[in-house]
Amino acid sequence: MSWKSRGVRGSALEDLIVFTNEYYLKRKLARIDKVPIPIKIIEQGKDGMINKAFYEKKSTVDFIGFVQGSTVVFDAKETNLSSLPFKNIHAHQIEYMKDVNFHGGIAFIIAHFKINDSYHVIPYETLKKYYDEADRGGRKSIPLSDLNPDFEIKYNYNGILNYLKVLNVYVKYKEHDKI
Repeated sequence: MSWKSRGVRGSALEDLIVFTNEYYLKRKLARIDKVPIPIKIIEQGKDGMINKAFYEKKSTVDFIGFVQGSTVVFDAKETNLSSLPFKNIHAHQIEYMKDVNFHGGIAFIIAHFKINDSYHVIPYETLKKYYDEADRGGRKSIPLSDLNPDFEIKYNYNGILNYLKVLNVYVKYKEHDKI
């Protein structure tokens, strides 16, 4: 399954997550880093600006790190719709999350639904279920209305998006085969 990329999405969300991750790191709660996009520079100006470049290879996910001894990988996605379209999620990202999940890591998406300004952890298992259905000709998105309310992230008054609290709920669901 493949859909064409429509460019970089989720920059504001990524900035919020980077800020949150710095908060977590300072408090020794987690170490999660933004994954740089692998590019090959072809032409650079005298001012240091990149004039021409290309992607060397497909990137994996936006963030990789560790929380309480577990590997954590996730991507950040934003949408103006009441569903998260798969055209914003690439097959190689699903495969990467599949491998992390297989090896005992925690893989998910943090999605920001601008329509109601809500943030959600979408676990790999949920993502894979909808992705497989789309691959068989079904719906090409994950509806907001189908997401588990226990995985909604509450935006914190101090400017952080406290997704670790939701990850604890997700892990408990996994431990009890509820997902």
